[in-house]
Amino acid sequence: PRPDHWGGYRLRPELVEFWQGRPDRLHDRIRYRWDYSDWVKERLSP
Repeated sequence: PRPDHWGGYRLRPELVEFWQGRPDRLHDRIRYRWDYSDWVKERLSP
């Protein structure tokens, strides 16, 4: 149980994107999308 004075937020993301820069400029972009029952991984680039 948590104390009564504690609060917070519940986040339910539908889309999350990660970007990883590289010196050669072939940056990684990966997106995870919620598809009603599971996360779908999509590579956006390179």
